[in-house]
Amino acid sequence: MKKAGKILILDIILALLVAGTYFGLPYLEPLIRNSPEVAQEIISGIENVPDAEDVQRLIREDELDEWYLMLVNPDKAMPEDMEVQTASVEGGYEVDERIREPLEQMLSDCREAGYSPQIISAFRTRADQEFLYDRTANKNDTAKPGHSEHECGLALDIIDSSSAGWADPLIDKQEELPAQKWLMENCQNYGFILRYPKDKEDITQIIYEPWHYRYVGKEHAKTIMESGMCLEEYIETLKIQ
Repeated sequence: MKKAGKILILDIILALLVAGTYFGLPYLEPLIRNSPEVAQEIISGIENVPDAEDVQRLIREDELDEWYLMLVNPDKAMPEDMEVQTASVEGGYEVDERIREPLEQMLSDCREAGYSPQIISAFRTRADQEFLYDRTANKNDTAKPGHSEHECGLALDIIDSSSAGWADPLIDKQEELPAQKWLMENCQNYGFILRYPKDKEDITQIIYEPWHYRYVGKEHAKTIMESGMCLEEYIETLKIQ
């Protein structure tokens, strides 16, 4: 059940209890007096109404199950039976269709601000990831098949187009380029985070990547980017709140 549905049910229960207090008790009194079994059911029902802590726990559990908070890393693989519905974006790349609109808006606004972002990697099929992994000399620099966010369609690599001619644009110097600075400052406004920040390699098990962006939704992106947490840390805070 979705978060909004659970909140609505709680609201209905509370409304019925309040209405019963003011209007229903005079009519219920004979029934309760003459039918102790019914009375017990009513009392039991009231006692079993979830309290605020239970409702918040259910909301957190639902939140963690949402597609945009899927955790994929070297220790946690994506579901084997997961199917990604993709949509085409610029450069012939594809992403999960649900993030196409915020992605396109982010890139458009970046260009409107005078910068030149360029996608160089997005969704990869399992076959794509296997091909890349098998042909990479340093396996530590490439995720194993099933453990790459690119396979989920929720992540993409974006560079400043001025670095497209470099032998390897995926280096730390990327953070110094104008488009990248804008993206790192504004990505949360569109639901994206810089997935692998500095000084978090021991947690993410991935090197600092000032080009790898991941969609998590606006609310979560804002909290993550402002707090300096990585996604692993943030999900742990959701579990214990």
